[in-house]
Amino acid sequence: GDKPITALSRGDALDFRAWWQERVLVEGIEIGTANKDVGHINHMLRQIERTYRLGMGPVFGELRLEGETQGQRVAFTAEWVQTRILADGALDDLNEEARRILYIMAETGLRLSEICNLTAETIRLDAPVPHVVVRADGRRMKTEHSGREMPLVGVALMAARAQPVGFPRYRDKAASLSAAANKMMRGAGLLPLKGQSAYSFRHCFEDRLTAVEAPEKLIAALMGHKHSRPRYGLGPSLAQKREWLERIAF
Repeated sequence: GDKPITALSRGDALDFRAWWQERVLVEGIEIGTANKDVGHINHMLRQIERTYRLGMGPVFGELRLEGETQGQRVAFTAEWVQTRILADGALDDLNEEARRILYIMAETGLRLSEICNLTAETIRLDAPVPHVVVRADGRRMKTEHSGREMPLVGVALMAARAQPVGFPRYRDKAASLSAAANKMMRGAGLLPLKGQSAYSFRHCFEDRLTAVEAPEKLIAALMGHKHSRPRYGLGPSLAQKREWLERIAF
């Protein structure tokens, strides 16, 4: 909530750092992104401190997250997802919404937070190419490239048809879902390698696209990443995206 700048404490700063740590682990955000945001806050407060001589001290100083490889996830193999995670009954210990969110993530590589906040307006099953729309919807996107349209194929289309209005139980609660899903999957032996988590679906998705030699521009568009070349035109169409997704569908 709101509070006077002079009331900010080291505890507030440490809470902010812990919030970023959780996002790195749950959402796969780069540690560099977290450190940049912490740095911006620290810089603003130092400027205010110098201007108004508030006597606050470096409240947000020395809060950088360590280890550029922390938060990175080990991908699932496509075979593991198909034969073990998508096997009949493998995810039955999860409730229906959680299970269907994982099905969509496995097939589309969308981030958990992006799926949890889908709505009846952004799930478009009646379109010529059934798809979902990822957009800010009042929230800050991870990057300016995160907004995108994702065709629904395979188990993602099945799951979306079962949840046409979205996932109200997990709206704005991706962290809770991630914790529950990881605990269940770990207990069931579905996370055999150190560093694997539900987020490993996203890395698997990118690996599957690479395996079929999808164009780099299309992979970037589907992943919500910045492409190395300047952006011209509208990018790949929904029909083009679906064509490639059908090649790798479970």
